[in-house]
Parts: sequence; structure tokens; C-alpha cells
Amino acid sequence: MKILVIIPVFNEEKNLEKCINSFINQTHKLSQITIVDDGSTDSTPQIGQKLQKSYNNLQFLKKKDSKSIARPGKKIIQAFNYGLNKSIKNFDLIGKFDADIELPKNYFEQMVNIFSKNKNIGLASGILSIKKEETWEVENIYNKDHVRGGLKLYDRLTFNQIDGLTESMGWDTLDEMKILLNKKQTFVDHSIICKQHRLTGERYNKKRFIKQGRVMYLLGYDIFLCLIGSIKFSITEKSLSPFFDSIYGYFNSLNKKEKKLVNNNLSKFVRSYRYQKIFKKFGIYN
Repeated sequence: MKILVIIPVFNEEKNLEKCINSFINQTHKLSQITIVDDGSTDSTPQIGQKLQKSYNNLQFLKKKDSKSIARPGKKIIQAFNYGLNKSIKNFDLIGKFDADIELPKNYFEQMVNIFSKNKNIGLASGILSIKKEETWEVENIYNKDHVRGGLKLYDRLTFNQIDGLTESMGWDTLDEMKILLNKKQTFVDHSIICKQHRLTGERYNKKRFIKQGRVMYLLGYDIFLCLIGSIKFSITEKSLSPFFDSIYGYFNSLNKKEKKLVNNNLSKFVRSYRYQKIFKKFGIYN
């Protein structure tokens, strides 16, 4: 299978080379790696240009008219789409990866096996581990079946069916909902463990859970689902603050009557899917 990987970057001088080496040294060689610099102010561009000279399947791009501001969601996918437009068109799998990810050597070999064995899988990944003191521990996230935003790998047909990635906060849940609505599957292989060298959301901690609340609104969650999601955030973080912050984010968007990312059909599906997951957890839904 031919694989295209696109990696948006912003001030990744500490991680970029280590990340790229793990992509280059795969047992299944990638057809193309596209790095898109989104206004870095450190030495990321120089590192990217050096890597481009070293590997013939790697291109380094600088996104034009990019401001030096790190934001989740919209800006990242704008950089991804910029890279997509300037990359090869002949691929079977397409990945959106983060620049702080270090992959096991056979990562893409295992991914190819997953897609080959089950043609109904449209999106797949391994899982992330983070370093705590001197040991690597599997990341504790709210939804164990969620394909993390830094490890997205789609088959081409599915990627086209969902019209690519949406340039908005919440894109990395919206894509999964669209895939499931199209009767395709997402898959997380918990035996494939990758390293993440920067904590998720490290740059956005101050407003992180307010944004989580906003995302729940944009994806069509009702108030009850928002409450459940906010409680899960607090339990995972072992603090009450995430609960109140995410509730605030949800109702702030509700009061502003922000335009949602989902139409009525997809909104109904999202709510139904979330409730099924909750009921199944309590043994109410099979």
C-alpha cells in the first residue's frame, strides 16, 4: 500500500528530527512524508529543510500567510490541507500525524495489515504513551476507542467519503462520527504503543476545557451529554475545575448561537451513538 503522511508543525525543534527518523526507518516505507511549517519562530524550518535534503521521499513546505500563533483545530487542519494540495495524489492510505510522535519501527506494517484484513475499517491507529519521570506510561484518555488526533490514518475511499478533514476545532471527533455514519469502522490497536514527547494540549491548558465544552456544543451534544462529558473530564483530571470550565464553554457557545459543525442528521447520529456507548457501559444496551 502507498502511504502519504502529512505532519503540520509549529515550533517543534525539540521533537521534529526524532519524529521524522521514526517515520523514515519504518519496515513499510512511506511513499511521501510532507512536513508543513505553520509559522514557526524557532529552528524548526532549518531542521525541516535539512531533512528534506537527506530523504527523497520527504518534502518540507512553509505555509504562506501563516501567523506565529499555536491554536488547536482550525489552524492545524489548514496546514494539513495546504500540504495535501501539494503532495502526491496516488496513495492508498493518508495520515495526519503530530510532530512530537515517535513510532515503533513496524507501525505502518501493522497498520497495512489492519486495513488489508478488514476492508470496512476506514480509520485506524495505535495508542500513545507519555513519559512520567523516567518511565513511559500509556496515556489516560476519556474514550479508549478514540483515534487520537496525532495518529490518524485513513484509507483513501473513506477520506474522500467524509470530504477530508474539517478546518475547525472538534475535527478529530467529527471525522469519526462521519465515518461511522457511513457504515465504516474505526479501530484502535492497543498493542501498538507510540511515544508522545509533549503532553496533549500542553500549549492550551488555560482554556483547554472551555474549548472541550465548546466542541461538545459544535458536535450537537445535548445538555445531558455535556454534563456526562464534563463529569468524565473531572474524574480523569481529579479536579472539579474541568467540569465547570467545560460547562461554561458549552453554554457560552449555546448563548452565542454558534453555527454547529453537524447537520440535523449527523447531530442525531452523534447523540444516538454517545447514548448507546453510555447504556452499553451500564449493561443496558447490547
